[in-house]
Amino acid sequence: MHIETVRFDRVFDVKWGYFSFEANGKPEYGVAFDGEVVPRAGATFAVVLDEPGNWQKVTGWRDLSSATVGLKRSAWDIAFDLVMDMYLFGLLIPFTALLFGGPWAGLLAVVAMVLAAGAIVVGAVLHNRQIERVLHALSTGPAGVVTAPDTQGQPGDPTAPAR
Repeated sequence: MHIETVRFDRVFDVKWGYFSFEANGKPEYGVAFDGEVVPRAGATFAVVLDEPGNWQKVTGWRDLSSATVGLKRSAWDIAFDLVMDMYLFGLLIPFTALLFGGPWAGLLAVVAMVLAAGAIVVGAVLHNRQIERVLHALSTGPAGVVTAPDTQGQPGDPTAPAR
């Protein structure tokens, strides 16, 4: 997780939720937050990127003039996608296991799929909470200087990023 603070000097090419912008004389093209949020020119945002400098991998953002945090994908979106995947593949995998391995293999396949889906949703919830906590902790100091909290977390923090 990488946090960048950017002042959008110019926002252009706004189409279907995608936009391009210029900040500090450097343009970035084809950026999307969630398909609905497009920053206005002159706004200052704190943006969470999965990879430093890769604006195609935005996971969260906050307009520093408000306390509202935006997330690329909520845990509900991920859960819905997993339910749809279970609907599409939920019969194929257990049926194949049942056919080639018997009733216990079919039951084990169903249990494994449900546990894996649950783990993915819990991981998404913890990751989103970490993003929200970090973005809420940002504050603007004197002369617009943005200060960030320690994003490494405490040693016993289950939402701390892997080292």
